[in-house]
Amino acid sequence: MKKRFIARKRNNFLFLKIISCLLIIYFSCFITIKILFKKKISINDEKRINEYLAVASNNLIGNISVLDLMNMNLSSPETFLKLSFSNFKKLELIEKPKISTKVSKEIKKPLIYIYNTHQTESYNPGNLKEYNITPTVYMASVMLQKTLEKKGIVSVVEETNIKDILNVNNWTYNDSYEASRLLLKDVKSKHPTIKYFIDLHRDSVSSTVTINEKVYAKLMFVIGLSNKNYLENENLVNKLHLNLTKDYKEVMRNIYYAKNGRYNQDLDSNIILIEVGGQDNKIDEVYNSINILAEAIYEEIRGI
Repeated sequence: MKKRFIARKRNNFLFLKIISCLLIIYFSCFITIKILFKKKISINDEKRINEYLAVASNNLIGNISVLDLMNMNLSSPETFLKLSFSNFKKLELIEKPKISTKVSKEIKKPLIYIYNTHQTESYNPGNLKEYNITPTVYMASVMLQKTLEKKGIVSVVEETNIKDILNVNNWTYNDSYEASRLLLKDVKSKHPTIKYFIDLHRDSVSSTVTINEKVYAKLMFVIGLSNKNYLENENLVNKLHLNLTKDYKEVMRNIYYAKNGRYNQDLDSNIILIEVGGQDNKIDEVYNSINILAEAIYEEIRGI
């Protein structure tokens, strides 16, 4: 009886030793990984990380698990971005009375084409600078796509690298509109369901306005007067601008008329060029402005 008790005691002691060793190994590895991770994160695919950031800011990745909150799961970019964007409030859109609309989730073909003639335009990285991440207009385009998606509007974001088109044709940066023109023509021929074309840019002027404790980057529509049919394009832009100024007048800058600009708007009366924020604006300010832009686009489409 005494020997059996001693054997059981030894077994319990051995079990505790094994558990202790495993815990020591686990936490040692965790602390090491955490220290290395916090030193620097190197992400080579800039477009991919911009997509992750855009999706994370729209709360589309999913709920954060307990392990994520403890910052233990560092194996994927999604985890890092969910934690990095914890300062974003959940996407809140003012609910309006439900009325019948032609825009519905049944739409399976794209209605909007979103592209960036100047894909390398970037925003203030803020806290993301520590991780070598620079938010760009491409991220803003994905944000717009995801916000429209929540409203039942299907859109596509152009992924082709404009720089590649410039290189193939021996063009310079000044020929960027010629490059995006090729993309526009291709999209128009291949996707007849697309009715709206949005060229999203970042302005050289950085300014903000605060409304109901939310900070917005300013928005500005641009119309090229070198297009002889600019009045048709102006008609759509005026409607969007008017819609936005109803509740967000301070966010809107005056429509800019470029005397010598065409901006490919001669290809279609529904080509919209919009400047969203400037180089000193942070991505959360851009995010807020993208949401109200999506609302204005939704209202325009719903009214047709």
